[in-house]
Amino acid sequence: MKTSNSMTAHLILLAALNLVSPLPAAAQNAIPPIASGYGANGAFTVLDERFASPLFAAENVHVFRPAERSSLAPVIFFAPGFGATDPATYRPLINHIVSRGYAVVFSPFQIIAGDGSVYEKRYDTIFAGYEEAVRRSGNFFDLTRVAFIGHSYGGGASFAMLQRGAVGKGWGARGLFVFALAPWYVYEITTRQLLNFPAHAKLLVQVYDNDTVNDHRIAKEVFERTGLPASEKDFVLLRSDQQQGVALDATHGTPSGQTADALDYYGIWRLFDALADYAFNGAAAGKELALGNGNAQQRFMGVWPNGQPVKEAQAGACVPITRASSSFLFPYDQTIHDLAALSAASFKTPLAPESIGSVFGKLLSVSTATNSNASLPLTLNGTSLKVRDSNCIERPAPLFFVSPAQLNFLLPAETATGTATLIAQNDAGEVSLGNINISRVAPGIFTANANGQGLAAALALRIKADGQQAYEPAARFDDATKRFAAVPVDLSNADDRVFLLLFGTGWRNRSDLSNVVVTIGGQRIEATFAGAQGSPGLDQINLRLPRTLAGRGEVDVVLQVDGQTANTVRVSFK
Repeated sequence: MKTSNSMTAHLILLAALNLVSPLPAAAQNAIPPIASGYGANGAFTVLDERFASPLFAAENVHVFRPAERSSLAPVIFFAPGFGATDPATYRPLINHIVSRGYAVVFSPFQIIAGDGSVYEKRYDTIFAGYEEAVRRSGNFFDLTRVAFIGHSYGGGASFAMLQRGAVGKGWGARGLFVFALAPWYVYEITTRQLLNFPAHAKLLVQVYDNDTVNDHRIAKEVFERTGLPASEKDFVLLRSDQQQGVALDATHGTPSGQTADALDYYGIWRLFDALADYAFNGAAAGKELALGNGNAQQRFMGVWPNGQPVKEAQAGACVPITRASSSFLFPYDQTIHDLAALSAASFKTPLAPESIGSVFGKLLSVSTATNSNASLPLTLNGTSLKVRDSNCIERPAPLFFVSPAQLNFLLPAETATGTATLIAQNDAGEVSLGNINISRVAPGIFTANANGQGLAAALALRIKADGQQAYEPAARFDDATKRFAAVPVDLSNADDRVFLLLFGTGWRNRSDLSNVVVTIGGQRIEATFAGAQGSPGLDQINLRLPRTLAGRGEVDVVLQVDGQTANTVRVSFK
């Protein structure tokens, strides 16, 4: 995903990531550890076995096992931060994981690899340590249930480690997750591989509000790119707090250190335990906590001795990233594309639930395709579109049409009003993202030239005195001029009843019909119907045309629904 940086950057990273320092005793003891349940230490003691790293002989790979466990232990493959070759850097976290009955494989990597393939060599070194641990201690491991955890550089590496271990070797067939802590840039995994992440995997990405090293947008991008349902992944921001001179500082080094505090107990250990219980055992309570999309128990961070709650975590896919990239040592280098979304009829915003929208961008689809089935697909030509509404609920959007530069879609009917985020992914793994405002009603009228302007894509319905009906187009394509031309509506026969049928989208959620206000050539016109036409997202308005419009020529049609004004279109009268 990320291109290489200079050696200077590597040295800066080494300095930046050596941030481990014990907290003052007051901070350690201000909030006691969790006594039971998720986040509490288990009963197992830690057995530490080690051997020289196969590709980095100067350092050891460590295998930490629960000494008293007689059955096979699920395996947590741990990738450390840059330069953190000694597992003592993460001793409280590792001890907690093992105390819960899991094995941990800690595999360090080189700081300098000697040539331009530095990232590949480091990743090879990490994974070679995992493989050798499996060869040596596999008789203790339950390789059908595994996780890949990493901090900083190792957090970025954890995605490629899963690709190698789970996809390449079949580990984790009965339980699989990634827990990425303040991840650095991600290498050695393609965007398509991220899109096609193992369907049964779970993902938790975590960042820290006072991290000055890794831009939070790095973490948010890999979160967005990973092709898992919203219900199976989550994003968490731990926040700093203090009371009476005692500080909980959520910095880049939060997962590390020789001591632990409430940030560890509630923010890391508790979420890890819950995620493991869900991924490995299918526990619904674990999912509710670890992947709670910002629910109250997921946000809870403990209570200070004075009874005040610790500042809550922020959680869910809608966690805002507000810090400027310039405030981080390693800023975000955007690779997610921007997109713009509009009404497919008016080519304006906002959109209404269950209306037809268009997305514009680049690399939205690898090629052009139009849906030819009776029902709308959620994936068309390998392209999908997700809508994350203002309640942070994510839903797939059915698709009419896809191309590299444009998608036409149906906004899910349940979409909440407010600002929504649209996320498009194509079959090659390219991701585009943008926001649009959602309103209950957002009328847009389709036009003949399909750009929201000019002649309406309308029909005149003529009802003769004997009851016979005929539909007449209000516009036709002129082959000579290569443009649409008006077909004037004839109102000369006093015995005919004539209705103008306008087609559009975004008004089916209207209130009373009396709030549908239409003028033609400045004259108020009666709407006899305004609602869903029958096809997905398509709405219709029927207007009774008075003979006073006869001879007016081409005039404006102005529509307001519940106070929302549609795009102005034109119709001609003979």
